[in-house]
Amino acid sequence: MIDRTPSRELREDLWIFPMDYPIKLIGNAGADLHGAVVGILVKHFPEFDEATLTVQPSRTGKYHSITAQLRFEELEQVHALYADLAACDHIRTAL
Repeated sequence: MIDRTPSRELREDLWIFPMDYPIKLIGNAGADLHGAVVGILVKHFPEFDEATLTVQPSRTGKYHSITAQLRFEELEQVHALYADLAACDHIRTAL
């Protein structure tokens, strides 16, 4: 079982909305990961353009990291997105 508990305390009191935020997701390489990430991002950001994603394979090719630049309007949007990312079996880590 994967521990999906945040690794450090979030300093939400320092966040100023709206804000641009780069997010990096890591999971097993393949179309399942890419499709799951796109589905979650479009759910939370309907205007999200899949073409803006950056995909980087690991040295061995077993994993992919996917980076997206997102614009958060409010704190609740951050929490909702990370809840869906944590619930996705294809995503191992969300940074």
